[in-house]
Amino acid sequence: MAILKNEPIYPFTEGNYAKPHHIIIAGSEEEIGYELATLAKEKYDCTLEKYDNPIYGEARREFFKRNWPAMNERAKGVSRAYGLSADDNEYDTTALPYDVYDCVRGESISGSFSACSGLVLPIEKSDTKKGVFTARNHDLFPLPTWSTLFGKKGPEGAHGCEERANVIEFRPDKGYKSILVGGHDILTPFIDGINEKGLYFTTFADSHGVGAGGAPMAGGRINGLSDVQLGAYLLSNCATVEDAKKAILTTRVMQVGMCIHMLIADGDGNATVFEIDKTSQAYVFTDRKPGEPLFCTNHPIALYTDSSKFPAYSEEAEHNTFYRMNLLDKTYADMKAPFKKSDAKDLVDVVHCAFVDDKKAEAAFEERTLINTNCDLSKPEITVRFYLGDDGPVPGTNHMKTRMSEPFTFGFD
Repeated sequence: MAILKNEPIYPFTEGNYAKPHHIIIAGSEEEIGYELATLAKEKYDCTLEKYDNPIYGEARREFFKRNWPAMNERAKGVSRAYGLSADDNEYDTTALPYDVYDCVRGESISGSFSACSGLVLPIEKSDTKKGVFTARNHDLFPLPTWSTLFGKKGPEGAHGCEERANVIEFRPDKGYKSILVGGHDILTPFIDGINEKGLYFTTFADSHGVGAGGAPMAGGRINGLSDVQLGAYLLSNCATVEDAKKAILTTRVMQVGMCIHMLIADGDGNATVFEIDKTSQAYVFTDRKPGEPLFCTNHPIALYTDSSKFPAYSEEAEHNTFYRMNLLDKTYADMKAPFKKSDAKDLVDVVHCAFVDDKKAEAAFEERTLINTNCDLSKPEITVRFYLGDDGPVPGTNHMKTRMSEPFTFGFD
């Protein structure tokens, strides 16, 4: 058993931006690690990051042995693919990063831009009384990551953010099957994911996050779980939101690559937003209230529970995190239950990111909704659309009309 499928999700044509693949991989965790590492090395130009000191590599292997044995086995496969011994302490074999450029240390991008919006509709108001409908926009720029945010063009031949995203279905011999969506790491794609039990996660930038945003996503002085590994960790080990909370509270999460908070939901309709408190570094959860939706943009949900206390913003700042939160609230208030899966997609579409004047909108340079997902966790299944390009300004607005791919739905046999 190994890679059972690796095919373009749709035909790639000139002028269309995203070129995603659908990958299905099965077997032992060691085999999964080996096959994905071989693919990453041969097709995605992936090179492993080094630890600053072997003590970090040794301690991290011990951490995974105790806390996530499946990743420890995957790492052995990665080591084999790269010709390293299974007990190598120099290289980080728990990540397969790609299409990430000009990373720096000591210069966090936290708070410098807003990215992404997401939501969970109330199960109590679903059309079937059991449908758990989620949707999210993954907003970044169709330009090299992280070069663009640091004012650089990226190296020659660089690929843009999520240009080579993947939908990867993991079918390990033991443990839960899962589907992960996203680019920039083959081993643990970290934008969205679901498992066969209906557990779902999606990540967002957190403007108040404390961490090494913009730094390499692996190696260095990383210990415990990196934030970009957290989603895959939860899907591998948990079936419910309650399971996920306990798993988070009994591990170490380190903010690298991006400072994030995470929306987590399950097939029973439970949902929460996980955040790391800026002052105390405590792990904090804000739960969905019965009969109500749960929205997440880019400010700490736990700190701003009352919209009347949101900081002031210009009405022209349509990508401002507080503007989007209020717009989601206002639009939802006008919606009529019972809700369908498509209602979640339609709701998040009102905060679709594509502007003519990015500065006026408070968006990053050429920021776009690059990936849109829409789930029904009661099945469970995930539907994905990808950014293809711009069609031009929408007259009378600051909006840019964009082309998105057709929706493609992935589930479990």
